[in-house]
Amino acid sequence: MRAVRGNGRSALAAVAAAGAALTVVGVLPATAATAATDGTTTRAAGTAAAAGDNYTYLSFKKNSSNPSNSRLSLVYVQWNGDRVHSFTVASWRAGSGNGSRNSCARNAGWLPNGTYTIRAFYNHHNGGARGVNGISWLLNDTRCSNGTPRTALFIHSEMLPSGAQGRSEPYRWDGNSDYKSAGCIKLKPSDIRQLKGYRANFPHPTKLYVG
Repeated sequence: MRAVRGNGRSALAAVAAAGAALTVVGVLPATAATAATDGTTTRAAGTAAAAGDNYTYLSFKKNSSNPSNSRLSLVYVQWNGDRVHSFTVASWRAGSGNGSRNSCARNAGWLPNGTYTIRAFYNHHNGGARGVNGISWLLNDTRCSNGTPRTALFIHSEMLPSGAQGRSEPYRWDGNSDYKSAGCIKLKPSDIRQLKGYRANFPHPTKLYVG
């Protein structure tokens, strides 16, 4: 399918044609827009509407009862005049951390809450021995509530740089235990390929909201 970045109608039509279900979100992160109670958000007075204002973001919803069974969602935001609608394009199981809910535990705890900038997308990332490989998104470094730095943060899976499965860990996906990480957000290979696939028909996300 051809790219239709910023074209709201075409992007929604592309999803419908692919058989994907769109869920109306109606409430944007507080840092992205001011939420309204009727499922839409009002644009600030005097701001002109433009097709280029349509965008996507990623949302990671933590599951405190099972951090490795949290949810990562791709949300599409579409302006129509002075109103905005947001839709969940797709949502996937995802994990962050090794089971620890201590966001200050380096290389162990899940990501600290907050807004992250997606710094880069890699189709064939090569992180070297036991590094992040294959399809991945690089996030900015951050600090937890006590100032402990959290660095080398990605959204990724387990695969070789080529995208193929390796012969052993950490490049082969074996099951639910592989949702655990040193803090990065992890998806299973088929799901991260689906997330990558939406880049063809939607604006590329530049922000990740964690909470």
